[in-house]
Order: sequence, then structure tokens, then C-alpha cells
Amino acid sequence: MSVASILIGLSASASGGAALAQTPAPAPSAATQSEGAVSAQIQDVEVTGGTEAVGEKLLEQVLTKTPRAGNVVTQRTLEDQQIDSVTDISRRVPGYRPNISTPRQSRNAIRGVGVAAGGGTGSPSDTGYIVDNVYWSFAGFQWGDLIDLSSVELALGPTGTAGGKNTNVGSIILHTQAPSFEPKTTVKSTFGNYNHFKQTINTTGTLIEDSLAYRFAGYLDRGDGWIKDPSTGSTYQDTNRLGLHLQLLGVGDGWSDRFSFIYNASNEHNDYLTGTIGDTSLVYVDGTRPSTTFFQNVIKKLGKPIWTVDPNTPYLARSGRDPTHVFMLSNEFNYQIGDNMLTAISAIGYGSFRNLGYSDNQLLQLGLGSGSMDTYLMQTSQELRLSSPKDQEFEWTTGLYGYLEYGEDRMHHYQYGVDTAKWLNNPAALPDLTPWWLNKTGDISFAAYGQGTYHFDEKLALTFGLRDSYEIRYSANKFRPNFYYGVPYTVWQQNAAIIAGGGYGWADSGGETKYHNGVVAVFNPQYQVNENVLIYGLVGRGDKPQSVNTQNTPTYIGGVAQSFKTAFSRPETSWDYEIGAKTNWFEGALISNVNLYWNDLYDFQITQTKVQTSSAGVTANVSYLGNAPHVRLRGVEFVERWIPFEGLTLNASGAYTEARYIDYKDGPAPADWAIAGGPATIPMNGTRITGMPWWQVNGGFNYEHRLGNALAGLGEWSNQPVTGFVYSNASWFNKAQYTNPFSLVQYWQPAYVMLDAGVGLRTDDRKYSLTLWSKNLFNNRPWSSWSPGTSSAPTTVGISTQGPRTFGVTSSITF
Repeated sequence: MSVASILIGLSASASGGAALAQTPAPAPSAATQSEGAVSAQIQDVEVTGGTEAVGEKLLEQVLTKTPRAGNVVTQRTLEDQQIDSVTDISRRVPGYRPNISTPRQSRNAIRGVGVAAGGGTGSPSDTGYIVDNVYWSFAGFQWGDLIDLSSVELALGPTGTAGGKNTNVGSIILHTQAPSFEPKTTVKSTFGNYNHFKQTINTTGTLIEDSLAYRFAGYLDRGDGWIKDPSTGSTYQDTNRLGLHLQLLGVGDGWSDRFSFIYNASNEHNDYLTGTIGDTSLVYVDGTRPSTTFFQNVIKKLGKPIWTVDPNTPYLARSGRDPTHVFMLSNEFNYQIGDNMLTAISAIGYGSFRNLGYSDNQLLQLGLGSGSMDTYLMQTSQELRLSSPKDQEFEWTTGLYGYLEYGEDRMHHYQYGVDTAKWLNNPAALPDLTPWWLNKTGDISFAAYGQGTYHFDEKLALTFGLRDSYEIRYSANKFRPNFYYGVPYTVWQQNAAIIAGGGYGWADSGGETKYHNGVVAVFNPQYQVNENVLIYGLVGRGDKPQSVNTQNTPTYIGGVAQSFKTAFSRPETSWDYEIGAKTNWFEGALISNVNLYWNDLYDFQITQTKVQTSSAGVTANVSYLGNAPHVRLRGVEFVERWIPFEGLTLNASGAYTEARYIDYKDGPAPADWAIAGGPATIPMNGTRITGMPWWQVNGGFNYEHRLGNALAGLGEWSNQPVTGFVYSNASWFNKAQYTNPFSLVQYWQPAYVMLDAGVGLRTDDRKYSLTLWSKNLFNNRPWSSWSPGTSSAPTTVGISTQGPRTFGVTSSITF
């Protein structure tokens, strides 16, 4: 039994705790042992390489045997097609949207749902993010480049009954290359437009013969941003990052241990996320407009010009870099007890995410909501899992899971500038006056789980699983402005100036704790009709604990504090129903998978609005993280692959997602309904959730052709057979609605295509390769949001973080 085979099982096993582990295949396969057990026994270990085989076997398993919807991007595709980030991954697996913006603000989503809008630290996601069997909660742990993966897996549906952390709609799972006792080093260099340069190294080998192996991967990635500021010469959305991944693998008689340490760091201009496209365009439902527009106020109050209405050409007065540091340490120990496998997975991570830039445009220094926040977060988890072997009538896995998270948001949403006093007509609004927040969140979770698969015969099998989790969540908020002393304005005048600008004065919410017991269950039958067709069904109950409302701020009416917003949302419950078929024909040359799902989410966590009334009878609309009573997701997902002849592979995949509010009587009223006597809330029953495309369809091909010794004579390296290859991948996103369905003026992001393509040469032993590539060949730059503005803000759009057209050349040498 080779270590490569064992690692295939172990790699799938740990991540399967949150994904593949949910449903064991009817036949044993080294690529899916997470479904309850590791089929291999750790004995007579012979260590070899073969990380590429791990991803290929996992792809075959997911597409043909695993009775759950999913998809896999293999190591060969990752390397050949220059897939460097989770954004690139989203163009290969429809239904997954990383929504990357900054290290703190990313919103990982599957089937349109992830972290609740308005949620941040302390807000668990409906979508899981897993690296080598470890669940990482906060968005910042997703930051950094992808450099040493054996595969990326998309797993759909509720998870948690076979290990890991439970999620309601699925997980994106990263499997890294394991250490090998066979020495191998790969050096890759990339040069591209925007002065882009990236250097990576990936090396593995033996430290102690047949007992201890290592792998080290590192990268340095630098490049200019594609948005340039004419006033400063700075570029935004630039690249300035580095990272490393160190692993150790020990093996012995009946045991293995894999240690992993990941570090990612960046120092980039990534705070510019909202661009101006024009003056205030708000029109109220009664046909009126704001008495003055934003541009008019800039000229009238400040006597300053308007510099830009081009979102790709901002004029920012105070834009700084945002340093980020992420540490992720994990260890997986496997020990064979008779025929069963005991697995212990330990992990701890820490992230520091500082935001030093401000997004005030037009060379203004207002500081009204233009700053961001500093976040510091630590998480740790411990899992113990016992699994039976494969190849028996009843397969099972059971275990215990513990999780601890502590986070702090040290926020400075406002930092007044030299223009603030004139803008507010309040001289106490002194420059650098800052309403600091300190938001603390905590989460302690304990869970017990079990899952089993009973094989009635060679065709019919039934998987059932159960998980019980107990959560303790904590929230506390303090607001501490940095008042100035020895100035003509009192502390209370400065405090009032902060409140007048929309900030928060001296306040303290105190601490609050919530307790929750949640149950997760799956019922997953499968039937192998014949060697070509597998059909399956799924009924799953998911659970998401209450989220901390990081916007738990005091409410002011007429400058007077009323009370704090709600500290927590309610827990969210999911009921998921799926049916699908996996077929393969002509000895696997043609594969077709189709999955239909219907997912009801009760108490869906989302930003909510309510009316608050002061003691004097004055009302104000208050937004906070709350719940929509009932949301429904339904759709179809498909994956197709055809190899008509050797060398050519055609791929197609797609996802249709219909997300609707079924019961949401107190939905937020749009901005154009904010008129005298207008409603604070509006019934959203039956309307679709906005902000995402209904369809995403991917299509692509990869063609390889052996050229023999076509380059012979150019050097010693060239005296061997070479292969030419060409690839292309097009991802089509349907139009998306960015405005409230009841708004008078509607904005839809038009449909667009993200096209990636490349051509290259490599030696048949893959020691040398050269690729010319391009991403986003059509240079599409879709917006991520749209706002009509107010008297205090222009019409704006969310800046695309998918990036512009890029092109370059990548060389790779392996020795």
C-alpha cells in the first residue's frame, strides 16, 4: 500500500467531514474515504509521489460515484490554466461566488447565500471554507494565492454529520499537495501586464528515510493595480503579497501524522470599492428629488470642484495600504485500531486585518463612513473521529468536534478630515476626530456526530447521519471617540459633532451571551441502476446558530441616544431536498451529472429594518442584522464532460439559482420611498433576492497534441518529446438586479462573459513548460452594486474585483 494511496484517502477523509464525507460511495475508492472511513490500512508503507493522481481520482469519484452534487478542479487544470485565486475557481464551478473584496469583507457564497449581509466577525456562513479537513470561519482566512493544491472541490448540500463544521448549503474545499518521499522541486515564474511578477517554488522530499517527508511551497506576487489615481499616481486593486506553506508527514507502523503551517501576508490598496458615476440621481416615488444634490453641496459648502465621474479614475485624498497577516496551523494524526481508523485533527489560526485607507473621492476629506475597520481574530478547533473500513455491509463514522473563536473589530468608520466642519456646518467637527468602536465576539461550539451507510446489495445503499451541536455566542460593543482637550470645543460638543455626522458618541452596550442547541440530519438513498447510471436523493436538515450583529450600534433620534440595536439575529434552519443522476458512457469518455434542489431556509439571516420611536414621538428607521422568516432556494446544477478522442476534453457546467423571499413582511423599504408618511418596511413576499445572476454557465476545452522531438537541437533540455496544448474557458453570467424590486428606478447589471484562454508547450515528462495566457480576454468589468445616492452621496457603483483583462507568460521547471 503506497503512501500516495493512503494520502488520497486521508485527504478526502478530512475534507469530507464537511463535504464528501456525507455520503459513502457504494464501492471502495481511495478518493472518497471521507465518507466514513479510510479504506487503506497503514502498513507496509511504500512512499511515492503522485499528487496529480489524487485530484484525478477525486474528480472521477465525485462525478461518477458520490451520491451528492459536486464538482472538482484538478491539479493539472489548476496549473495548466493559471488558476491562482478563488475568483478563478468561481469561473470553473458555477454556483460558487467568492465575492472577494478585502480580507475582511469577502462573502463566500454557494447557491447565492453565505455570510449574512451586515454580518462580519461572529457571523457564521451558510457556505463552508475548508483547507485540508479544517474549517476556517472568517473571510480573512481565504486571503492569499493558491499555489500548491492537488484539487479544489465544490460540495453541495448540508454538511456536518460525518465530521468537521456543519454548513447549510455546501462547502468549497481546498486539498493541498501532501509531502512525498520522492524528491521533486518545481519553480514557476510569471510575467504579465500591469507590471505583474509572480515567483513560486514547491519542493518536497525525504528528511528521514521511509519515516519523515517534507513539502515547502512559497510565493511572491507583485503587480500594479488596474485603477489609477491621477492625483497621487497610486494604483488601486494592486497585488503585493507573499506566502508560504510548510508541511511535514510522518509515517510508521499503523499511523501517520501530517503537520501544516500556512502564512499569507499582503499590503495592498484594496479599500477603493465604491466608484462615482455621476451626481445624485435619486428620484422619490412621489416624483420629487432631494433639495440639493451631492455635487451641488460640494460646490456650495466647500467651494471645491468635481474631479471625476469615472469609477476607474478616482481622486482619493487619503488612501493608504491595508496590511494583512494570516497564520494557519493544523495537524492530522491517523492511528489504526484493528480494522478501524482513529483520526485527530487539531488546528489554530490567527489573522490581523488592518484598514488604513479612506474612500472619499473628489479629493475631499470628509471621513463620513469612508473608513473601514481593523480586525483581529483567532480560531481553534479539535476533532476526534473513529471510522470503519470500507468494503463491508455497514460503514460508519462517528466523532466529537470542538470549536472556539474570538474576534475583535477595532473600527473607525469615521475619521473627520479638513473638509468635515464646513460640510456639517459644525466647527466642533475637528480634523482626525474619530468615533472608535471596539466590537468583541466569541463563539464556543461542541458537537457529537455519527453517520452510517448500509448496503442492502450491490445496487441499493442508504446513508443516514445525525449531528447535535451546542453553541455559546458572545457580543459586546464599546464606542470611544478620541476627544481633544485644550480646544475651544467641549467634549460634549465634539461628541455631538460625531453624532451629527452619522457616527456614534460615547456608549457601551455591555456584554450579552446567547445559547443554542442545533440538530443536523441527512437521509441520502442511492441506487446504482447499472454500471452507467447512479440515481440518488437527499433530505437534509441544516442549522446555523445566531449571528452577532457587528452593527449593534446605538440609535440616535434628534441627536439623542435611544437604545442599542439587537445584538444577535435568530438561529437559521434549513430543509434541503435534492434528487439527481450521475451517468457515464463509453468507459467514462462521456459523463453527465444533473442535480435538482429545493431548499427552504427559515429565519434566514439578513439585514432588517424597523421603526424606532423616541419619547418625544419622533421616529427613525433603524437597520440591523435580523431575519427573514422564510427564504426558498431552488434550481438545477449540471456537470458535463466529453472526451471524443485522446487529447481533447470538452467541459460544460452550469447552475440556475432561484432565490425568493417566501415570507418577508417587514422587508426594508428602498431609499426612494423615504418620503413624509412613507413606510419604513415593505412586504417582500414572493420577490427574488437581488444581487446575483440567475444563471451561470461555463464551457471550455483543453486540447493536447504530441509534437515529438520538435525542439531537438536547442539544448540538452529539448532533446525529448514535447506536447503542445491549448485551452479556453468561458463563464457566462446572466443579468443581475441590484436594486430593490419596489424602487422607482431599477438597475440591472447586464449579462457578461469572462473568457480565459492560453496556449503552451511542455515536455512529455512535464519537467519544462511555457504558457502564454490571458484572463478576462473581453475585458468585462461588471459592477457589484449600484446606488442612486443622496444629498450626501453621488450615484455610485461597486468596483469589480474580478479584475480587467490580463495576459502574460508563465514558465515552469521541475527537477
